[in-house]
Amino acid sequence: MSVRAWQATLSCFLALTAVFLCVFLVPSRKPVVAVAAENHATPFDPAAWGDDHVGKPLPEYVESGECLFCHRADVGTTWAKNRHNRTIRDAEADQPAVQALRADATLQRVAGDVELVLGHERHNRFLKRSEDYGKLDLLSVGASRGRGGRWRLSPHEAVHWDTETFARSCAGCHATAVDPEAHTFSAVSLDCFTCHGDAPVEHANEPELMPLAKARNDPPRVVTSICASCHIRFGRSKSTGLPYPNNFVAGDNLFRDFQVDFSLADDESINPGDRHVLANVRDVVLLGREEMTCLSCHDVHTSSTARHRDLADRQYCQICHEPGQSKKLHHTYEVHSELCEY
Repeated sequence: MSVRAWQATLSCFLALTAVFLCVFLVPSRKPVVAVAAENHATPFDPAAWGDDHVGKPLPEYVESGECLFCHRADVGTTWAKNRHNRTIRDAEADQPAVQALRADATLQRVAGDVELVLGHERHNRFLKRSEDYGKLDLLSVGASRGRGGRWRLSPHEAVHWDTETFARSCAGCHATAVDPEAHTFSAVSLDCFTCHGDAPVEHANEPELMPLAKARNDPPRVVTSICASCHIRFGRSKSTGLPYPNNFVAGDNLFRDFQVDFSLADDESINPGDRHVLANVRDVVLLGREEMTCLSCHDVHTSSTARHRDLADRQYCQICHEPGQSKKLHHTYEVHSELCEY
């Protein structure tokens, strides 16, 4: 064999060897989506999966009294005090906000009409049942807890009962089965249907048929849609323009109709609590980070957040805690909401 022929053979052998190494031995590149997720780009369309009930009738759901017949031992023991159940509750004389209202001489004429209270620790609003079915009237005066735990009333020069605001702004997250056209609802406060959706009769023997059942193991995007349907306070329905979802049922894809600006998760003018919610939802539905959802830390039935103390994801910790400091220490902040008017 001539030298030239030998060199050509060697070159061919080396080329084939390089091809072999590239194809069989060198690890393949990461998929484009995975690389994009690591770089916090936006690889996923949040509306690209699942279905919704926009423009469709809501299913006839099983109400909580029936649910608690079977779940009286596990859920029933705590449900009466659960924040979701008490997001709207009876106005009782020993409630500080109600006491503040009744103590104001200029408001005694309307204080006796108050039947219900909306809100929790920071801000309360007063409600009464409307003359129209499935509606509540909202008193123009609210109460906020100030320093020292004292409740103070908002300015009240022109006191009146508002017949529209609750239906158009509040009902979607404080009532059950809201009709977005008639602006009516079927139950005051949040029933089991709000988080668990339609309950087929067969779920008694096949628990995997129920959304959020332990045996079901719902995908993170489904879990996130359920929680975000109320806990994101910066979105609007594309179909109705209202600040709450249109006929959302657990198991639906919330983001087929509910529009959210996730860039607000990086806006430091927004309180850390709301930014934390937005950041987690964004990670799941846009960036494909599915290792953590709201239920990773929050136990809804017991209203416990004890698991969040074991959180190892520094990206979330730094929203509320200083890096390297004890988690017992956290940023102090006040919560304000244009939507909720406080």
